[in-house]
Amino acid sequence: RMKTKKLILFSAACCSLTLSFTSCNKDDDNNDPVKPTTSQIYILNSGKWKSNNATLDSYDETAKVLNPKVFSAINARGLGDTANDMLIYGSKMYIAVDGSNTIEITDLNAKSIKTISPKDEAGQPQSPRSFTGYAGKVYAVLFDGHLAVIDTTTMEITQKVKVGPNPYQVCATGGKLYVANSGGYNPVPDSTLSVVDPISLTEEKKIVVGVNPMSVEADSNGKLYVKCGGNFADIKASVNQVDLSTGKSTPIYTNQNILAKLVNDKLYVISSENDENWLPKNVKFILYDAKANKELKSNFISDGTTVKNPCSINVDPNSENIYIGTSDHTNTGDMYIFSQEGKKLNSFGVSGINPMGAYFVSK
Repeated sequence: RMKTKKLILFSAACCSLTLSFTSCNKDDDNNDPVKPTTSQIYILNSGKWKSNNATLDSYDETAKVLNPKVFSAINARGLGDTANDMLIYGSKMYIAVDGSNTIEITDLNAKSIKTISPKDEAGQPQSPRSFTGYAGKVYAVLFDGHLAVIDTTTMEITQKVKVGPNPYQVCATGGKLYVANSGGYNPVPDSTLSVVDPISLTEEKKIVVGVNPMSVEADSNGKLYVKCGGNFADIKASVNQVDLSTGKSTPIYTNQNILAKLVNDKLYVISSENDENWLPKNVKFILYDAKANKELKSNFISDGTTVKNPCSINVDPNSENIYIGTSDHTNTGDMYIFSQEGKKLNSFGVSGINPMGAYFVSK
């Protein structure tokens, strides 16, 4: 029987490569690989900007119980200012706390092992935004326009490469890293992905995909799915499918607001307009088959549950349960959980403002 030796990694805000190392032990009566299951679920809450109130919760899916603020409880200190993304890779977790300019590295129980504070050559702080894991290394996007390599053993940044302006996320596929360059601080947003060779750690080229790319993920055929934020005026947000063989970028869905998550070749899209307070209205919950290039469901919530103010979406790769975080950006948020059939399994309040997503430890 195939037994997994290391834990599988998944990330909410960026595309993450799934790595699984196996040995070829066999059962007497079953040669099929053991299907991974989810052993632990974490919920990361960014908190309010400049309020130093980011939190990390854990959730027991079987008992339907939330354990709030586990990082603070275990480490006797806060997580920091404005947590943005989290990565579970091997035996460690990596948390990007971009307001504090820190990368928090913990064990799988959220016990802090090390805190990294990236700095540029002039000694100025570099703000981490997101991660991916690839070939035994962790790659961290730094918002000042760099991609950093973290050695998972020494837990040190060993290399950096210059990419585009204000990058948000990074994805690994086909032996390359793809970095979404938002250009968020520029008068005119960027429109490119940086293509980085992970071996030489050099930027090979840029691919034009759409205005203000903010997330990038890959399906099993190597096509990319890029969420572009638009310019928040006359250019709307979109999810673009990028064919790497041709470089062609094709919008699939367009609206004022787009959230998207690709899991097991299924693209989950939350599409909405803005109300007068810039909160979502006329929300659609769409399921798209990435391999077949067709929409499967115009509403993947099948039981009539109303979800207001969605701000994040993640999907458990094992059960395919759907986790939707909600927030009004002022009060503590909520998390809704739906089965893959679209039935509500639970909903509950989380410990912080702006739940950035759910993150799954597999065994």
